[in-house]
Amino acid sequence: MKRNVAGLVIVFVGAALMQLAISGTYLRYVKPGMRWMLLGAGLILIALAVADVLVRTRAAHDHGLPRAAWLMLVPVFALLVVDPPALGADAAQRQSPVAAKPVAPQGDSYWDSEESAGPRPIAVRDYAVWAVWEKDSMQGRSFQLTGFVTPAQNGVWYVTRIGMTCCVADGTAFMVEARGHAAPPKNQWVTVTGEWAEPTRRADGDVAALTVETVEPVTAPANPYE
Repeated sequence: MKRNVAGLVIVFVGAALMQLAISGTYLRYVKPGMRWMLLGAGLILIALAVADVLVRTRAAHDHGLPRAAWLMLVPVFALLVVDPPALGADAAQRQSPVAAKPVAPQGDSYWDSEESAGPRPIAVRDYAVWAVWEKDSMQGRSFQLTGFVTPAQNGVWYVTRIGMTCCVADGTAFMVEARGHAAPPKNQWVTVTGEWAEPTRRADGDVAALTVETVEPVTAPANPYE
């Protein structure tokens, strides 16, 4: 492959990285803190590729490009124009709804110091863990969770969020069983309110549960991950 073709491919890869970072689409792949790294990487790739193409062009006389070489740009163009969805119910259904035991318990003092009237907003990943491992501090309290619907068998469904350590490759589904309300459509984003419920026992562990009082369809957040 000629060097100028390679340079063009790198230019478009850099442009794709910058487009993802500027548009906010990168949030479907990596954590928010990586935006500036993506922008920097895109700028560096474009600058290096343009410089390389200019130098090679001045030094050479034959700049014809084989037609097949342009096909290498198709995946890059696709990345620029296609809007891929975030991980959803299909990814969650391949995982267990059992949340791992936390390294350090949150403790009752956390709830006492931030007590508020009405259902308490809480991240799905936090509720999925604390509702199982800190029952004493959760019982009798009302909560508000926002996530997407993941259906299971026999009418069971979960409010779900995907948690990331770095990127979607290490995405982990955190699921809370929603009781007392019919399941909304698969992948529908909802905000549910309800009261802590006794976890569901499974062979591989306990699953957090919520006795649902209200279910409100909502728009997916800009950053769908937790």
